[in-house]
Amino acid sequence: MKTRLGLALALVFVASAAAMGRPAPAFADIEVRSQPPVQNLFPNGVRLTIFLASNAEIRNVRLAYRVLPAGPPSSTRPQCSSGTQINCTVNLTKDIVYLAPGAEVRYSWEVEDAAGQKLTTPESSFTYQDDRFQWEPAAGGDITAYAYLVDSQTVQTVLRVARETMDRFSALEGTQIDFPVKIWVYQTANDLQPAAAGDRRDGVHALGQQVADDTILVSRDTDFLNIVRHEMAHIVTDRATRGQIGVLPIWINEGLSTYAQSRLIPGEEQAFDLALRTNRMLPITSLNASTRDAAGTVGLFYAQSGSIVRYLIEKYGDAKFGQFIAAFKDETTNGALAKVYGFDLLGLEQEWRRSLGLPPVSGGDGQRPAATSAPSGDQDGQATAPEGKGGGSSSLFLIVAGVAGVLLIGGAGAYLLWSMRAKPSA
Repeated sequence: MKTRLGLALALVFVASAAAMGRPAPAFADIEVRSQPPVQNLFPNGVRLTIFLASNAEIRNVRLAYRVLPAGPPSSTRPQCSSGTQINCTVNLTKDIVYLAPGAEVRYSWEVEDAAGQKLTTPESSFTYQDDRFQWEPAAGGDITAYAYLVDSQTVQTVLRVARETMDRFSALEGTQIDFPVKIWVYQTANDLQPAAAGDRRDGVHALGQQVADDTILVSRDTDFLNIVRHEMAHIVTDRATRGQIGVLPIWINEGLSTYAQSRLIPGEEQAFDLALRTNRMLPITSLNASTRDAAGTVGLFYAQSGSIVRYLIEKYGDAKFGQFIAAFKDETTNGALAKVYGFDLLGLEQEWRRSLGLPPVSGGDGQRPAATSAPSGDQDGQATAPEGKGGGSSSLFLIVAGVAGVLLIGGAGAYLLWSMRAKPSA
C-alpha cells in the first residue's frame, strides 16, 4: 500500500513539474563503469580512457589535469562516443602538454549529461616514464639521479655537483628549493632526443635541458658535469624569480647558468676571445633571445652573458647580487640596477668593458663603434648551428651540430649552446 502511494505521489509531482514548464528531475546518477590503467606511449605521451553510463545522454566530458610541482591547472576535451553509455579517450601528446620523464600528473574527469547531472571523479595520478631503458635511481637528499649503464661512482659525482650548485646558487639568489629535483642521465645525445622538449632539427642534438621546474636531462657526450651545473642553476633561478612582476632578462638567466660552469665550453671560449681581441662584443641591449638563437652569435651570447654576471658578482659581492635578483619583484632591469648598484644598463656595460680593457661605448646618441657588431659564426673556425624554439625561454640546450652529433672544424670539436624553455599548454 505504501509503495503504491509513493509511486502515485511521484507521478503527481512529475506531472505538476511538467505542467509548470519545468523539466522532470533525473533520478539516475552518472556512473563510472571502468577506468583502465593509464597507457604509457613514450615518446608520444600517454593515453587515458574512461567508460561512463547514465540514464540521460552524456554530452560534456573534460579531463582536468595538472603537472607537478608547479604546472597550472589545465583541461582538454577527449574523443567520446555518443549516447547514454560511452567511452572517452585522451592522448596527452606534446601538442597538448609536454611531459618530462618522471613527471607526475594529477587528473580527474568532469562529466555532465543532458539532465544537468554532473560528476567529478576522485583525483588520480600517474607518472610518465621513458621506458626504453632500465633506470637505476640514486638519491642524495632531495636530489635523485636516474641513470643506466653508468657506474655508481659517476652517479655519486653527479649528485655531488648538483648539490654544490643548488646550495651555492640558492644562497646567491636568496631562495630555497622546496621540492625534489630529478636528473636523468642519458648515455648519448641520440638517446636523449626523444625525451627533450621543443622542436628538434636534423643535425642538432640537445646535450642538456631543463624540461620542468624539477627536472633536467643531461647527456654524457661531452663535459656533462658542466651541463649538470648549468641546468641546476636554471632550476634555482626559476625558483628565485617565480611570481615576480619584473621579467628577468634572458642574458641574466643564462649568464647565471654559464657562470655556474667551471669553464666555458670550446665554442663559447673561442667566440669570446675573438670578440675581445677585435672589440666586437655584443651591445648589452642586444643580449636577448635573437642573439641566443642566431647561428653567428650563440656562443658569444652565452660567454658574454656569463662574463657580465661574473663581473657583477665578483666586483660587488653576493649580497648585492641577491638584492638585484630580488629587485625584479617590482622593477625593470634599469630600475633594479639603479636601485642596487646605482647605474643603468649603459653604466654596467661601460664598467664591464673597462674591466676587460676595452674602450667605452658612446651613450646618449645610441652610437657605438662599428667594431661592436657581432662576429660571424665562421670566423676563426667557429661553427654554429641553430635550432627551433620550444614553448618559452629558460632551459638551456647544449647542442652539437652534425649527423654524428659532433661538428669537427680545424680538428676541434665545436660544441655550442642553445637555450629553450618548455612550458605546459592548456
